[in-house]
Amino acid sequence: MTGASVGALVAVLILFFVLLAIRLHVAFALMLAGLLGVVMLRSTDAAVSTGANAPFSTAADYSLIIIPLFIFMGVLAVKAGLAQAGFDVASRVLRKLPGGAALSSLAGSGMFAAVTGSSVATVATLAKVSTEAILKAGHSIKLAAGVVCAGGTLGVLIPPSIILVLYGIITEESIGRLLLAGIAPGILTILIYGMTIMGLVTRERRRTAGTANSLIERERAAAEEAKKIKMDGMGFAYLIVIFAVSIGTIYLGVATPTEAASFGATAALIILFIRSQKSKFLTGLKDSLVESIGLTSMTFLLMVGAGVFTYFLALSGASTALVDAVVSADVSPYLVLVLCLLMIIPLGMFLDGTSMILIAAPLLHPILTGYGFDAIWIGILIVKVAEMALITPPVGMNAFVYVGTVPQARLGETFRGIFPFIIADIVVVAILILVPDIVTFIPDLSGTT
Repeated sequence: MTGASVGALVAVLILFFVLLAIRLHVAFALMLAGLLGVVMLRSTDAAVSTGANAPFSTAADYSLIIIPLFIFMGVLAVKAGLAQAGFDVASRVLRKLPGGAALSSLAGSGMFAAVTGSSVATVATLAKVSTEAILKAGHSIKLAAGVVCAGGTLGVLIPPSIILVLYGIITEESIGRLLLAGIAPGILTILIYGMTIMGLVTRERRRTAGTANSLIERERAAAEEAKKIKMDGMGFAYLIVIFAVSIGTIYLGVATPTEAASFGATAALIILFIRSQKSKFLTGLKDSLVESIGLTSMTFLLMVGAGVFTYFLALSGASTALVDAVVSADVSPYLVLVLCLLMIIPLGMFLDGTSMILIAAPLLHPILTGYGFDAIWIGILIVKVAEMALITPPVGMNAFVYVGTVPQARLGETFRGIFPFIIADIVVVAILILVPDIVTFIPDLSGTT
């Protein structure tokens, strides 16, 4: 890198963080910072040309149609009440286990996150309901905060995951294999989270020995209340149908990811029609279209901003220099892997999961695949750590959304509740590093290339 490139890089990064500090949307912050860099390295005319061409060059890709289709499918599923159905089923099935209310909230958050693909939206939507259920069972708001904030991150791996789709598009890896690869790590994360919850509940009982019987009685009362919930078994079955249609066809190799997304969206539309009255169906369809357009526009705007920023990094030689420096260094590949994953964590202080992937993937993917690591395995690790950053102090976005949604929650208390789940995430990442087959065995068994 030349002196001019280094100076431009420093100026661009400073501007980027200043724009974030004044609460400018991440997409515009990336775009303006990147354009400044192009002006400094080339000219104003080059920056104008880049700004004019970026929206078309970024969005004019047939493979991107999978994003609005999956978003539309998720919104339709929520409007049809399928996420709530999954939450009710979990409440009935898990009610007798230690910490049943918390486990139900975790399962409900996972299902909601899976159909919406958004951690922040999951926390904002389910925070009050889940917190109320956990508090009624006699548990602390600290436990409720940890469960809700961590549960929202489950949608990053459980397909259909928009972030995995974006990762595949950016790195030109198989989207189908990435989606299938997220299944086993997602299940592993749920199991580790569940064990964490039961361990916290057991410790809570021991610490409150004098009121342990009272706590157990409140848990039983909450379980009896959950038993009264009208379980929407058909709604849960519909949720499985959508998953089978959208992901099962990818696994069997009978549909491309884009075709599978269209099948899933069609299935969700039919289910909304079946579960709605005619007037409500039209209203639900209209609301779903409006919400889907908004979410899709936001996603594509982020892609345009990240595209301009990435173009500047390539122009400055920063990305190439970073890749060359790391690959040529005489250090252990696994040390490089851990360091690259740790680099993602600070981004969670400022950015959402989508923005993190759009910035980190083009830089880290070539470095790690250059060491011979499996590209799909690397993708899952990067995406998992990126979502983990959303609950990592001091500025985990999920924590701030939770505090803003639940009036009685305090930020310090929320982060203390999240901490055991951060440890659980570290355990999951360590297991995935030590046993890569957990990530790769489902894609390898499938008919997807």
